[in-house]
Amino acid sequence: MSVPADGSLLFSPQPLESLAEAAMLSMADVVFLSKLPASTLSRLWRNEFWLDRVSGATLQQLIAVLPGLSDYVTRRSYGSRLGSILRECDDVGLEVSNGRVGSLLTDSRSAQHVATTLAAASSMMRLDPHETVLNLARCWGVSQDLALNALFAEEPRGLLADTAPLIEKGLQLIDVLDGGTNSLHTTVGYGILVHKLTKLTGAVPADTTPHARERNSAFAYRSGIVGVLLQAGDTDTSIAYARSLDNNVLLRRNELWSMASYYADMPRSPDFSLPARGSLQNTAAEVAKDICCSNEAYLHYLVTSAIPVLREHDPLFASDVLARALSDRLEQAVLDKRVLAASTKLLTSML
Repeated sequence: MSVPADGSLLFSPQPLESLAEAAMLSMADVVFLSKLPASTLSRLWRNEFWLDRVSGATLQQLIAVLPGLSDYVTRRSYGSRLGSILRECDDVGLEVSNGRVGSLLTDSRSAQHVATTLAAASSMMRLDPHETVLNLARCWGVSQDLALNALFAEEPRGLLADTAPLIEKGLQLIDVLDGGTNSLHTTVGYGILVHKLTKLTGAVPADTTPHARERNSAFAYRSGIVGVLLQAGDTDTSIAYARSLDNNVLLRRNELWSMASYYADMPRSPDFSLPARGSLQNTAAEVAKDICCSNEAYLHYLVTSAIPVLREHDPLFASDVLARALSDRLEQAVLDKRVLAASTKLLTSML
């Protein structure tokens, strides 16, 4: 999909005539190629809002013969929702980068998630806890995170010209939300907010001490831990987290659910239930990438917490793939002795 760099024509409606002319086709050409009645096309030809009036069958025939039409339909589909959300962002004082929006819309992995991400930002600025967690919860997943990371990133990678107001409102919301209930959306939405703010500020913005039977506290606790690992690279934090998993079944179940659902290997079940078995192919591929590229503290977390829990669910969890990735990392880098020892121990168990 081709999108102007400045976003100026991103959502502008265009008559069917203009789309055909861009493809060097006349109405007679489209009638001949599509086998549609001329009377049908004549009613749509010069109407900017023809897409709202065309039938599904007619649209399919037009897409089959008119180059670029499928991209236009996709762009307009995003625009009908995104346009109103961009106005909401403007109303609450957020300056959104049209160019960054445009680049994210060209990425098939993130295109559908841009509007939801900006809706979460608008909700945060209004200090609306209910809408914030509902929107953030829909941003859980590796594809969704491309857009969500852009929301909190600085220019030129960021969706916003200035993230400071959003961070300020997010910190205020943390005090209001305090983890909420054990519902899926509240738990995941709150955890995402904890994670993103931790990565930005370097400190967990709330008390996320896990409680014995509360899924929300387990999820928020892990969210803060991972944020610290990614932001500060603190191996001591990983060591403490691995110890906490040893004697806490809830934390281990949460670790499995979080990893596998984030990488779309398990459904985001409302009750956080876990299937007895199932492929973890996506998770394995992403973990192998992280083994190669993550900081030492996150590598320690992978080899002492995440991978052992995943292997409990699947004893053969991508052993060959992960062993190769881990062996390459050990050969290419000089690691902290604690990270080296933990990595070597896991690698040995895989061979």
